[in-house]
Amino acid sequence: MELVDHVFSKFIERGLEKEDILDMMEQFGLIAKFETSPTDVKYFVPAQLKSPPEDVAEMEPSPNDPCPLYLHFVDGFVPHGFFSQFVSRSISWCSKIGSVQPPNLYRDGAWFVVGRQIIYDVILICKKKFIKISLKQRTEEEAVPVSTSPETARSVRLFVEDTLQDLLQQFQYLGGLQYEFCVACPYCLQGSQECINHSQLLCTHEDCLHLLEIKEGERLICMKSVSDKVLTVPGVEKWYPKRISQV
Repeated sequence: MELVDHVFSKFIERGLEKEDILDMMEQFGLIAKFETSPTDVKYFVPAQLKSPPEDVAEMEPSPNDPCPLYLHFVDGFVPHGFFSQFVSRSISWCSKIGSVQPPNLYRDGAWFVVGRQIIYDVILICKKKFIKISLKQRTEEEAVPVSTSPETARSVRLFVEDTLQDLLQQFQYLGGLQYEFCVACPYCLQGSQECINHSQLLCTHEDCLHLLEIKEGERLICMKSVSDKVLTVPGVEKWYPKRISQV
């Protein structure tokens, strides 16, 4: 807060209220407030971050967690400034649901810790074409891993969906934005053919990752790998507990 007082000192001297300026900046997603108590308030500026999320990007869910969920942008790119707005709302959401651990923020990445009795890591990684959303449950040392609750995954997904709708309404330039929720094709991830672009097996490069759109009541079908098996994506049912048919 000392930094906030310093930044706005000239405006305060002119009779402007600091709280009004902060509220306006928060309303437009320029800053995000993380509040654990009336006396413990922090402000974050997601658009000004420079450090890449190298270590965080390597964190992967366990078999007991939901599979990563991909917010894929059909036009081939995440709109400029979209991710910082999304992160700002994610910070506010974590504060509202009672998270006490401030987030770790990066350029094109964010790491949140939510929950009290059961602790979860929520990891956002922004690429050129999509935002990867991972939910990972923390366990006590030597404790037997348990399955992540579908209610937790569903609450995260609903927050993402509601936030997308709010952003589309608030910013007119996003009016024609087309996006889809996807999962990575397990057949292609486990394929035996070498990637022709990067000369490696199991290539997960953004341009090579095969994403399958999640559609209500429809099976997930891969048209790149020849197989006579029913396609299943373990963990997708936790994001959509009553929505996805895989049989």
